[in-house]
Amino acid sequence: MRFEELDPDKFEVRIPEDEPVYPLNIVCGLLHMHYWTLHQLMREGVMAQKSRAKAKKKLFSQKDIRKLKYIQYLIEDKGVNIKGVKVILEMETIDHRP
Repeated sequence: MRFEELDPDKFEVRIPEDEPVYPLNIVCGLLHMHYWTLHQLMREGVMAQKSRAKAKKKLFSQKDIRKLKYIQYLIEDKGVNIKGVKVILEMETIDHRP
């Protein structure tokens, strides 16, 4: 039996959506975002910096990538600057608190 003929669910690897596994260069490629923009978002505190202790590589989760797509939408489509994005995200966090 060939691999292509097997049940795909049987060999699927499930990664939790909040597990940081994507390095910065991959995230930038997926989102067509310049690495400087991503560094600026981290410097301004819009995105949390997650890194592996030994390698010091910044890693991002699927959840982070969705958040970055939303941030990208706010910046590119709605014309919000980075400080404005930070305020919007803070307001959304306050609205979702119990």
